[in-house]
Amino acid sequence: MIDNTTKNIILKVRDIAEERNIVASFSLHYENSHLMRIGNNSVSLSTSEELTRMDIEVTNGLRQGSHTQMGEIRSVEQVIESLEIAYEKALVAKEKDYKPIEDEVEEIFVENSQNDNKFNDLTPDFKAESYSKIFNSVGNNYNFSGSWSSGTTEQFIVTTKNKNSAYLVGTDQIFTIVLKHPVKSWEITATQTGWKKSDFDLDYVIKELKMYVDYYENYPATQIDIKDYTVVLGPQAIAEVIQMAIFTGFWGRTYEEKQAWTSKNSIGDKVLGENITISDDPLNDLTFKSCFDFSGQKRVKRNIVEDGKFVSLMYDSTTAAKFKREKTGHDTSSFSITVNTGSDVECPIDAVKDMEEVLYIPALHYINLPSVSKGIFTGSSRFNALLVRKGKVVGPIYSSRITDTFQNVFGNVAKISKLAKSVNLSNTYGRRAPVAFSVPNYMVCEGVKITDCAESF
Repeated sequence: MIDNTTKNIILKVRDIAEERNIVASFSLHYENSHLMRIGNNSVSLSTSEELTRMDIEVTNGLRQGSHTQMGEIRSVEQVIESLEIAYEKALVAKEKDYKPIEDEVEEIFVENSQNDNKFNDLTPDFKAESYSKIFNSVGNNYNFSGSWSSGTTEQFIVTTKNKNSAYLVGTDQIFTIVLKHPVKSWEITATQTGWKKSDFDLDYVIKELKMYVDYYENYPATQIDIKDYTVVLGPQAIAEVIQMAIFTGFWGRTYEEKQAWTSKNSIGDKVLGENITISDDPLNDLTFKSCFDFSGQKRVKRNIVEDGKFVSLMYDSTTAAKFKREKTGHDTSSFSITVNTGSDVECPIDAVKDMEEVLYIPALHYINLPSVSKGIFTGSSRFNALLVRKGKVVGPIYSSRITDTFQNVFGNVAKISKLAKSVNLSNTYGRRAPVAFSVPNYMVCEGVKITDCAESF
């Protein structure tokens, strides 16, 4: 926990650095995390960690030096030692071919609106008991695996540019379970995300798994033909593909270096369907909110694609400095992407009742990019995929692969759900840095290329 004593130590060293004419930024990151993994219907891992990291960066003309100190902050002398290490590195660093933009906390920020005081109730016992209830309710004859990451993140940022400070505290979790048939090898999955303990709904998970078990146990499976289909993408698939599309199409560095799939386009060009608007919205409660970035810049809602038109790029400080652009508040991991919504029909199956043949693919697996510059992505259906005819489920489909372009898939969207869902896309292997996208419950995309279908699950 970042207490006032710790903050005051950093503020004192910030003032000392300013007196010495050292241009520096101080970023303190704290996390209290727990991760549980499930394998073969039992707990395979239950681990917790409480970590504090302080990152100091010094700018000296065209040179920069940084130092990371692990462990709790206990004294002014301790932080001064880290500052001096960063300063020495800046003295001997290679000069950059651009002038770095100095970090500055633009105003006093306090972001604490997503901090659940009941989050400590997500104990290892609670998680293990929840998994056990799922096993017993859905069927112990299946093989269950999964993971459940939860924790608290705090961040405190100051710079020598002024006396302002930025502080964030928030909680987040991502729950995943995978059910596998021991003989037939089909798999179904369920995920939940959120920042409150109550965002985990055990009854909903059980109901969802039972629904898919019924389809996979009692309906005939199909090996579909390789051709173009109307595909209903679920929230997990939408979020992961949109994430790829954004970072390969609208990230400043990728675009400036002519590697992006949008590099042939200019601001104002139509790049997606007219019914697609993509925004980075740091105030959307279905995302993990952050009103400031790591450089201290205020983050505001920014449309990236508006009614299908390419309207803006995202620039972190380094890219903005290198290419002489305005930075956009994207020195951050807390991207908060939202996609506009439309149809009042909540159920994706009901939404396609007037369509002859549709593939319902709620999630994609092993997503990759065969060509960044052409915006080609690929991913396997693997989990929960169904064949639907005129609003009726025919049965599951064998593992099938989409290989198509962002522009084709999101350029031919016939229907978009009005119901928005939160999808956690956080990386659980580095420092805790929660990321969530708010996306529609489904998108009905026409003419999607299915390039492979296995003969079994």
